[in-house]
Amino acid sequence: MMRNANGVPGPEIAPVALVTGGAARVGRALCLALGADGYRVGIHYNSSEREATELAEELTSTGAGAEVLASDLTRPGSAAKLVDEAIARLDRLDLLVNNAALFFDDQAGMNDLARMKVLNFDAVVALIDAAAPELVRSKGSVITIADVAAYQALSKHKAYSRTKAALLDLTHRKALALAPLGVRVNAVCPGTVLFPEAYGESQRRRIVDQIPLGRAGAPEDVAQAVVYLARAGFVTGQVIAVDGGRILRAIDDGPPRPPDPNLN
Repeated sequence: MMRNANGVPGPEIAPVALVTGGAARVGRALCLALGADGYRVGIHYNSSEREATELAEELTSTGAGAEVLASDLTRPGSAAKLVDEAIARLDRLDLLVNNAALFFDDQAGMNDLARMKVLNFDAVVALIDAAAPELVRSKGSVITIADVAAYQALSKHKAYSRTKAALLDLTHRKALALAPLGVRVNAVCPGTVLFPEAYGESQRRRIVDQIPLGRAGAPEDVAQAVVYLARAGFVTGQVIAVDGGRILRAIDDGPPRPPDPNLN
C-alpha cells in the first residue's frame, strides 16, 4: 500500500513531488531519493534539459514516474504556471521542494544580483502560494532548501546569504499560516556538500577544517533530511542543518542568529 504525504497508509496512488532545480547536483539527489521513496517526481529545470531528461529516464527505469518541466522562475508568472503544469501532467501534488537557486558573489552586476534575489526568495514565495490549494487537498508539505549561510553570512556573498536567511523567516511564517489547513512547511540548511568546481585543494581543505565532523558532506545527506521531513507528519516550522556541525562554530559568540533577512 502506498503512503500518503504524511507518511501513513493511504490510497494506492503514488504521491507527487515537484523539485525545482532538480536536474543536477543536490537537486538530482533529491529527485532520486524521493523516487526511491515512492514518489512520482516533477523534475524542474531552466537550462539543464539534457540532465533533466536523463534523470527522468533513470527514474522511469527504476519504476518511479517522472516528468520533465521547463521554466525560468525569474520570469513573472512562471511559478504559478509551473505548478499548474506539474499538477496537469502528474494529476496531483503532495510535496513541493524549493531547491532552485543562484549563487553570485557581492561583486556581481546588479542584474545578476536582482535575478538571484528573485529566484532564491521571490519565486519560493510564489511557488508556495501557487501550490497551497493543491497541498491543502492532499494534506501535503513544503520543504525549502536554504543554506547554513543563513546563520553565518559568507563574507563575499552577503547578498546571497540574506536571501537564504529570508527563507528561514518565510518557513516559520508559512508554517504557522498553513498548519490549520493541514500543510506542513519545513526547511533544510545544507553546509558543504558540494564544492564549486573552481575551488582548489587548499581552499577546500580550509573549508573542511571549519567542519567539526572533519569532512564534507554529500548531496545524499541533504536528500536523507528531505525524505525524513516529507515523512514526518507531526513536524512543521523546523529547520534542519545538514552541515557536519559547522554552525556550532558560532557558539562562543552565543546562539547562531540569521543575518537580517530584509531584502529591501
